[in-house]
Parts: sequence; C-alpha cells; structure tokens
Amino acid sequence: MIFIPALEQLGITQDVWDHVTEKAEQRQIDDEVLLDVQRNASQQGRWDVVYAISYLAGLETSVLIDAENVISIDWGTAGQVQLAPPIGCIAPFKLWVHTHPGFAAYWSGTDTNSLSIGLGIVEKAMVLGSPGVKCAHNATMLPLSSDSLRLSTTGSLSEWSDEEVIQWEDWYANHFNAEEVKL
Repeated sequence: MIFIPALEQLGITQDVWDHVTEKAEQRQIDDEVLLDVQRNASQQGRWDVVYAISYLAGLETSVLIDAENVISIDWGTAGQVQLAPPIGCIAPFKLWVHTHPGFAAYWSGTDTNSLSIGLGIVEKAMVLGSPGVKCAHNATMLPLSSDSLRLSTTGSLSEWSDEEVIQWEDWYANHFNAEEVKL
C-alpha cells in the first residue's frame, strides 16, 4: 500500500484506492476501476497517483493527452513503454507522460528516440521516477528562453528542454496548500 494524500479531491474513496492498489500489485492493469482512476488522475494532473499505480504494478505506463484532451493510457514492460499514439488521437499532443517505476526520472535512449520522433507532434513530455518529476518542453511548439538547457546541442533533441527533476516533496508543495496535505 502506498499513501497518497488528498485522494478525496479526486473523488476516490479508500475502498476504491485499496481495490486499485490490489489490482496494480497483481498486475491486473486492464482492470476498469484502475484505468478509470489512472485516467481521472491524469485529467487532474495528479501524477503522483499515476506513478504510484505504475510503481505498485512494477510496469511502465504511458499517458498521452491529445489536442482535444482525450487521454490514452498504455502499459509496457518493467523497463520500457514507447510513445505510441492510438488510432484516432489528434495531434499535436499536449502532453506525453510515462513512468520509470522505482528508478530515476531521466530520459532513457528509448525516451529520447520517442522525443526525436515526436518533435513535430508533442508539446511537452514528463517522466515520473522515484525521486520525482522531470519535464521537457518542445521549443518548436512552446516558447523557451534561449538560455534553457537542452537535451542535446545538435539535432532534434536540441529543441527539447532539459529541466531539473522536481522532487516529489517539492511537487506536492507546488500542487497543494500545506494545510490540505499532511505528508
């Protein structure tokens, strides 16, 4: 069991969370309740919930939000999930989020390949890991300052920002009133 603060803000009861954590631990990632909670958390930007489900399952997961705010969820293996827009998604994609359950938040070779391919269709990407959240913004779609660090000095990855990991504690502080969430 993983404690997630302020689940009531998502309309998730303790019984529902217990069900989701049990299904995740059993790797029953096609469970409708689990997927509904993951989709709802994604809509609300509750990446802690998405990460916790992935961590409990021991599998990488991917969330893609398209131009019309349609959320697509994909699951991969313990070490890989690719950017794979399903048929019917509409580009440009606003956000691609994926997890590294139990590992660092960094841009792996698979991730940077996906970012290279997604240069013309993905505005922002995030990877969720044990220390926190790492973001990258696409300079061809979103304005970035000229002094922003980039994933590479050349090629398509030079269009992606390379931002510091936001520790989970800081992420919570930025997303919740200190009075609302007791860690």
